[in-house]
Amino acid sequence: MTNDNTPPPAAGLGIWIAFGAAFGLLVGVVVGGLFDNLTYGMGLGSFFGPGLGVAAWAVFIAPRRNARRDS
Repeated sequence: MTNDNTPPPAAGLGIWIAFGAAFGLLVGVVVGGLFDNLTYGMGLGSFFGPGLGVAAWAVFIAPRRNARRDS
């Protein structure tokens, strides 16, 4: 009988969404400041940021975690 205490494959996804949102907001502030429209930049950054976090997790973290778990 084996005991598999590994977390599910989506573990850690929430922190990547949060990092993506923060990064998107930061980029939005910078880009919005450059174009003299801070609200528009922050809106775009907060809209696309979490998606960037999910994409980063799916491309960089999930394959390594799955390969480690399957070995």
